[in-house]
Amino acid sequence: MLFRWARLWCADVKGLAGFLVVLVVLLAFYLPTLQTIPNGADHYYMRDVGETQVVLNTWGTLHATGYPLYVMTGNLLVILMRAMGIMPATAPALVSLLWSIIALALIFALALHLTGRLLPTMAVTLLFGLTRTVWIHAVIAEIYSFGLAILALLYLLALWRRYIPQRIYWLALAGGIGVFHHRALALIAPALIYAVWPELMAARRKLARIVPLSIALGLVGFLPYLYLPLRAQSGSNWVYGEPGTWAGFWDEFTGREAEQYVGLPESWDDLLANFNAVNTVLVKDLTLPGIALGIMGLSAGLRHPLHRRAAMTFVIGGLTAYAFHVVLYSDILSALILPICMSIAFGWLFLADWLFSKVVGATWQVAPTGAALVVVGVVGFTCQNQPFITELTGNTTGLDTIALVQHAPPGSTLMLAWGVRHHAVGFARDVMGELQHLRLVDHKADFQQIVADGMLVTPEYTFYNHPVGWWEERLGTRAYLRAVAPYLVQIDRQPERVEGVSDGDEINVLEHRVQCHADSIVLEVAWYAPSRPEHDLSVFVHLLDGSGNLIGQGDQSAPVYGWRPLTTWEAGEVVRDVYVLPNAHNAATVRYGLYHQLAGGTFENVLEQAVQMDCRDE
Repeated sequence: MLFRWARLWCADVKGLAGFLVVLVVLLAFYLPTLQTIPNGADHYYMRDVGETQVVLNTWGTLHATGYPLYVMTGNLLVILMRAMGIMPATAPALVSLLWSIIALALIFALALHLTGRLLPTMAVTLLFGLTRTVWIHAVIAEIYSFGLAILALLYLLALWRRYIPQRIYWLALAGGIGVFHHRALALIAPALIYAVWPELMAARRKLARIVPLSIALGLVGFLPYLYLPLRAQSGSNWVYGEPGTWAGFWDEFTGREAEQYVGLPESWDDLLANFNAVNTVLVKDLTLPGIALGIMGLSAGLRHPLHRRAAMTFVIGGLTAYAFHVVLYSDILSALILPICMSIAFGWLFLADWLFSKVVGATWQVAPTGAALVVVGVVGFTCQNQPFITELTGNTTGLDTIALVQHAPPGSTLMLAWGVRHHAVGFARDVMGELQHLRLVDHKADFQQIVADGMLVTPEYTFYNHPVGWWEERLGTRAYLRAVAPYLVQIDRQPERVEGVSDGDEINVLEHRVQCHADSIVLEVAWYAPSRPEHDLSVFVHLLDGSGNLIGQGDQSAPVYGWRPLTTWEAGEVVRDVYVLPNAHNAATVRYGLYHQLAGGTFENVLEQAVQMDCRDE
């Protein structure tokens, strides 16, 4: 007995050492790509990362379905990390890394338990950890590493060969928590039922008790949803939707926003497009050789008496998720991709086990080939994924947006459409305590009330997706645009007018001003139209040195960053404009004005102004 305990202890120590080796290698890849700044990338992996960064720092609530258990545990972890001096933008990503480590540890434990082979287990865990979807969700603030940990736990509970007291009930509890976290986890229920079917049949006389109690245990996963209305009623700064009302809570709980993606394709072309989209992601994750080897391994596992139950469980789980994704879900969802990838990864394990079993007593013959394949896999995944992930996690669009809106007029309301830029500014304002001079709203705000109460501004690029007509529909009247800061535009229901200016037909300049900054020169212009212009004109803005040489320019197709053509002006209207030029030590003059292009292709200046300036002392 003592010898048996010692042997088990040695095996456990070797397993722990093996996992630690894998973990150290993975961390060497993960940590350099860890996201440490407010998110700026708009890739589908990253769409909700900025929101998550804010929510995990503020005890807020996430978009539907709310993911309350993830939010609550994530907030606690972020509090602990920030108390340790970790930066607010880094802590949420470390939460994902922690859940990823737990998930990989569970996968490692299951793989080692199924085969008893340490080296193949280490290799499979390492390669699975370097696949794109697993890697990216280990280094960004997202919900999927949490879901992966629950998925791994469910498979471990279902496939552990040794006796687990009350296994069915543990599965019901963990499964309920998983499904209430993300509904996609319900798709592996057939696989789990298959895995424990013998136990269910052995206890079939007790099913009348087992089933209701299992359902009750599964419903425990609903309890964290009480967090949503409680946070809404407490007045949290970052609450998504209206979970404080029954209708709003139900929309959050059911994930009504995602209904647009669920359903049968409307045509064969749509089905083919979805098929290609899902397969493209899987190939990028696993590579074609990796998929082929995984399928071969699952086939080998099905033929092996010891692995048949586990292999069939992974086949059912992977195929169910794949079929649902291709046939019934029209957007890429990592919660469906991960079960497929895990099934293929365990196929690698079964293939490795089959190869080792064919060379009994000659492991040294298989090990070099296996090691070479692992090295090829690691190099391949790294070359494919590391630059891609680094580009996403290092994207500075969020920081650039924060810097841009710092120039918004005090007391103004800033509209940024819900998304990456909105989240970044929300992070700066609600987490870092910056930008307190402005109010932040999204595209669903009551703009009539905002304009009536004060100043509404938005970045100039907003009009590409929300054109002037969109604003006029929401304001219920004509929208008047004027620049109020570099690349920021005010939206008003009334034009600005000025008294005491003589009438005439020529457009002129009421005032102009040049400001020097460390890296830019800003020209502010107030155009004035005594009568309504009949023709559109473009704007030239040239920066000249002391000899009159052009050293910089900021031309526009029309005033206000191209969004206020002259033919939209009213008689007597003042249109304020802002132009940004690069700073240069030899800058002496800003020359600007209006021009149009003649039929022959030449340009004619209609209005020309010059401002002498000296930025050397600024």
